[in-house]
Amino acid sequence: MEMRMAPQRRRRQQRRRRYTIIAVVLVIIILVVSYFMAVNHPMAEAKSQITHKAQKAQKIEHVDHFYRVARSHTYYSVTGKNKDNQAVGVINRKGSNKLTTVKMADGLSAKDIQQTVKNNYPVKKITSLGLATYEGVPAWDVTFIDKRDNLNFMTYQFKNGKVLRSVQNF
Repeated sequence: MEMRMAPQRRRRQQRRRRYTIIAVVLVIIILVVSYFMAVNHPMAEAKSQITHKAQKAQKIEHVDHFYRVARSHTYYSVTGKNKDNQAVGVINRKGSNKLTTVKMADGLSAKDIQQTVKNNYPVKKITSLGLATYEGVPAWDVTFIDKRDNLNFMTYQFKNGKVLRSVQNF
């Protein structure tokens, strides 16, 4: 009789171990997913707010891209199409209700700015790009790491691509 109990006990212990391992793995997965949701919540909330403000003011109908720029102030912007199916960008300074709207056809696109930076500087990686205002003028802010691993910051005027501000660490 005792000989039969040993294999049954062993099987029960193996099942318990399996269930324990599965439970631990599930808890770890839930914690990781919760962490990433909590970390991304402020960004998702900002995107939702700027999108809602821009749509409520009838500046934009469909959003394609969301940008965040943090300098002395934080700027949130979205690009997309308005009700006339024109490409537009809407810029909002955090804490302000003022929306600055630009027609994308009147200036440079994000791809144009990326190409300008890559053509003029030894870029290893563009780390951030965003539409904001600089001294009241719509502008693209770009940060990039050059081939020597130095961080660089450029502000380009939206209309013509003129360099408004440059912090280069060559």
